[in-house]
Amino acid sequence: MHFAGLKRCSSYGRDRGSSYLTGAILGAILAAICAVTFGVDALAQTTTGIPNFAPDDHTSWYPDRPTGDNFLPPQSGPGPIMSRPGYPYVPNNGRDFAGSNPTYRIADLTNPILQPWVVEQMKRDNDEVLAGKVPFMARERCYPGGVPEFNIYRRVGPPMLFFVQTPKEVLIIWRGDMQVRHIYMDVPHSVHPTPSWYGESVGHYEADTLVVDTIGQNTKTFVDNYRTPHTEQLHVIERFHMIDGGKTLVVNIHVEDPGAFTTPWNAIQRYRKYEATVAKMPIGAVPVLATPEEGPLTEAICAENPKSFLGLPAMPIPQAAKPDF
Repeated sequence: MHFAGLKRCSSYGRDRGSSYLTGAILGAILAAICAVTFGVDALAQTTTGIPNFAPDDHTSWYPDRPTGDNFLPPQSGPGPIMSRPGYPYVPNNGRDFAGSNPTYRIADLTNPILQPWVVEQMKRDNDEVLAGKVPFMARERCYPGGVPEFNIYRRVGPPMLFFVQTPKEVLIIWRGDMQVRHIYMDVPHSVHPTPSWYGESVGHYEADTLVVDTIGQNTKTFVDNYRTPHTEQLHVIERFHMIDGGKTLVVNIHVEDPGAFTTPWNAIQRYRKYEATVAKMPIGAVPVLATPEEGPLTEAICAENPKSFLGLPAMPIPQAAKPDF
């Protein structure tokens, strides 16, 4: 797919040494990415068996359920952190905030995957939330999500995830604050990748599945929205594949981190395809998407917006001390 429709884009830097970038440096980098990456025809969707997550420039993906910012558990075996019994997570429904009686997450610390130090840290966090503190969430504070949290960064608001597939690189773009994951195709990991927000991701195709292997993340992120910490040993494998005739995107996630977890564990995320609205009306008539001049993917600012914290305590915006490349 030639992604000519994407006219405005931004990023937090390349995953190989990625960091939070702002200002002129970011603009120069993004210009280069847009000029080079989006000017390359996609891997081919002419190649037999390779999944096409982006058949055009307006197809995107968003979680298929109201609690889409939580992982789904696997059918069996160790799974992700869920809510403590008696303290269900209830998201707000947007239009009727008070009527939906939303709740903050309280983690179930009886999950046996957690190392003792993780339990201790998360117990303090639980206690603070129960005492009335507003918990940290990467999306609400304009922080990068990291991997695998990127898959549950937000639960609503299509269009959300856009894919760009080229022979050498796959980009996954989250439109809110324009976070971009870079997945380098058919290459090995660096011997000693420098820890970064999204780490180093390499990928390959296995029939109809995109397999992404990520290492080299720093410890500034959490693995989920329950604020589960990790160490620099974190190793994540994601398997992206479509079902239901291409209407649903499933991500099977495998997580290993002997520093934070007692055993490897698995989780699932599901996305619904979002393109029907755009196909039925002019893009200018869909305000949530963009204006005709901007194209289908708008630049939804977060860190630069002084009114986006909803009264929450302000968090310092991460900034790079030097450019990545």
